[in-house]
Amino acid sequence: MFLALAAKLNREPRESTTAGLPLTGNRLRQALQNALYSDAAFPQLARLTRSAMDPAGKPVLPPDLAQPQPLPDEDAAVTAAVICNDVRWPGSVPAYERAVTADRVRHPLTAGMPVNAFACSFWKDAPAEKPTRITPKGPSNILMIQNLRDPSTPYSGALKMREALGARARLVTVDHGGHGVYLDNGNACGDRTVTEFLTSGRRPARDTYCAD
Repeated sequence: MFLALAAKLNREPRESTTAGLPLTGNRLRQALQNALYSDAAFPQLARLTRSAMDPAGKPVLPPDLAQPQPLPDEDAAVTAAVICNDVRWPGSVPAYERAVTADRVRHPLTAGMPVNAFACSFWKDAPAEKPTRITPKGPSNILMIQNLRDPSTPYSGALKMREALGARARLVTVDHGGHGVYLDNGNACGDRTVTEFLTSGRRPARDTYCAD
């Protein structure tokens, strides 16, 4: 249903309550992506989707989409500075075109966005530093906390980091969605565990699971 609605909105954009910013299929996809960063945003996404399906309705864009550019300049600059310095990015435009075409078929929900060109593709300088190699050597004083359904830093990555750190770390797994964890999603177990570590240095004896 969502994909069919997005395809229809790309063909026939709906006028929204924000002048000059119609609700297109890609804007609806962006609303979904933004909502995944916090479970609390799901009701807002549901209202937008329902209004887009109502022929008599006029969609109300979420505040983060009701502006000419979804990401403020300062946020975009910080994002680029971090991501572009992680690794060297390919600069071939035809390669990106091929990747987007293939990704749209494999993953229609994001319509090729994750593999599209970014500012990093055209930076002249190589990353400032080589990636740090994570090893189990060092003091055992690391506490990790991770949401199970994080859209930005997947749980699979946390497990790999935990494995690489070995006995140096403990992992607190929170059964929640969204990107923020500590003092962000209302999980008392996760908040309590991290606060204890920050105020006393004490960690759980083993990896911990926090139910939602």
